[in-house]
Amino acid sequence: MRILLACYHPGELHVVKYVIKLLEQRSHHVKLVFTEKENIVEEIAKKYHDDFELLGFEKNSLFGKIFNIIKIESKFYRVVKTFKPDIIFSPSSPYSGIIAKLFNIPHICWADTETATFNLKTSLPFIDALLIPDCFYLKLKNEKKTIKYSGYKELAYLHPKHFHPEKSICDRLGNKRDEKIVLLRFSALHAMHDLGLVSTSISYKEKIIYYVKELEKYSKVYISTTEREMGIELEKNKLKIHPNDYLDFLSFCSLYIGEGTTTASEAGVMGVPWINIQQTKRGYLIDQEEKYSLGFRTDNIDHAFTTALEWLKQDDLLVNWKKKREKLLNNKIDVASFFVWFIENYPESHKVMNDNPDYQLIFK
Repeated sequence: MRILLACYHPGELHVVKYVIKLLEQRSHHVKLVFTEKENIVEEIAKKYHDDFELLGFEKNSLFGKIFNIIKIESKFYRVVKTFKPDIIFSPSSPYSGIIAKLFNIPHICWADTETATFNLKTSLPFIDALLIPDCFYLKLKNEKKTIKYSGYKELAYLHPKHFHPEKSICDRLGNKRDEKIVLLRFSALHAMHDLGLVSTSISYKEKIIYYVKELEKYSKVYISTTEREMGIELEKNKLKIHPNDYLDFLSFCSLYIGEGTTTASEAGVMGVPWINIQQTKRGYLIDQEEKYSLGFRTDNIDHAFTTALEWLKQDDLLVNWKKKREKLLNNKIDVASFFVWFIENYPESHKVMNDNPDYQLIFK
C-alpha cells in the first residue's frame, strides 16, 4: 500500500513517527510531506524517515495563512500526482482534504483541538474518517465520520511500548539524576485557533522573572524559547538542546509550567506534573486533570506558580505521579498501533469501529 502522511506543525511529526515505522515494518511505501516552522521540522524528520518533501513555510498572519494555502496546495497536488497514494493520513486540514477529493483518495484524519473550529469546519467536508480522543467534548455535525479512541495523540509517540527516553540528556546538560528540574514554556500563539489571544509571557514578564528566582530555590529552571525570546534577564535559563532531544528532556523534568497544551499533555502521559496557564479548554487536559489529577489548568499566573512552589517541596512528588500515570496507561490504548490498524484495514476498520467501538481495546 502507498500511504502519504502530512504534517503542518512540528508536534504533528511526532504523532506519526512510530506510525511510519510500523507501516514500513509491514512493507508499506510511506511518503511524508510537511510545512516548516522555525526550521526544526526537517531536523526532526531526518531522524525518523528518509522519503519526505517540504510543502512550504508556515505564515503567522491571517493574510499570510490564506495566501499560503495556494502555494501549499499546488505543491501538494504535484506530490500526490507523482506518488499516487492509496490513502492520505493527516491532521484535519483543508490542505490535504481538497487534494484528496480531487484525486478521489480516501482521507483519514486525526484531531484533538476543540478550539480549532475554523479548521474543523473547513476540513470536515473533505474527510472520510476523523479519529478523535473519546474526551473530545465538541459535538461535530457528521458523527458517522468520527471514530473515538481511548487515548490522546501524545500516546501515539509517548506510549511506553514505543518511547524510551535517552538518559544521557541529563548528563549533557550537567544535571544530576536526582536533581529537580522545572520547564517553563510560553507560546507565540500564531496558530489559527489562537489568533487574538495574548501570551502570558508578554503580560506578566516581571512576575515570571520573580517566580523563576523563587523556583530556583528548589530546582533548576529551564525556559523553552523556541517560539519567543524572553529577554536578557532569563537568558541563563534558556533551554539549549536539539529539537530531537526535547521529549527526552521533558521526561526527566519534575514539573512543567506553560501555555503549551500539547506539552502539558506530553508531561502528563510521562508522569510529569503539569500546570497549564491557558484561557481556552482542551478535552485531553480536562481528562488528565479530572480523572487522573496529573495537572491543572488556570489563567491565574500567581496561583500557577505558588502551587508549583508547593509541589516542588514534596519529596515524593514524582513517586505519586508515577502511580497516576500507571492508572492512565491502564485505561488507554497504544494509539500508534491503533492508527496503523485503522489505515491498513480501511474502510473495513471504519465499519468495525462503528459497529463495535470496544474492538480498540486489543491495542491496550
